Amino acid sequence: MIYLLSAILTGGVLTAICWPLFARGNTAESAILEETQWDLLQRKKDVVLANIQDLDFEHKCGKLSKEDYRRIRNELTAEVAGVYNEIDGIESGQDLDALIRTAVAARKEQTPAKRQAAKACPDCEHKNPARNKFCAECGARLR
Repeated sequence: MIYLLSAILTGGVLTAICWPLFARGNTAESAILEETQWDLLQRKKDVVLANIQDLDFEHKCGKLSKEDYRRIRNELTAEVAGVYNEIDGIESGQDLDALIRTAVAARKEQTPAKRQAAKACPDCEHKNPARNKFCAECGARLR
């Protein structure tokens, strides 16, 4: 009898502990954690813009011919333009979550860490972000 009660009590405790791990709720918290189409588009935009930046660097280093550079650059530019159009469509659709994300992103841009002055390259006078150690234009070391 004691063993039966112990087993029932242990099963109840394990169920209570493990229930949140396997339950799928429609709570506000689970909705916040889900990745939306807007989030996916923002990530895709960041990736394509980084690819364009890498492509520019590869071309300046002489690893790509002008024809290849122009062709690939045009493809990536068209892709990022499409992503921007989709983002604009979502944000203009009066989706409150998208409007909130836009406002939060705008405020993050105004944080003191983002407002650091750009460093001018001593060789080519190109303005670089404050976090850069080397010039993005010519590769010279920044002070």
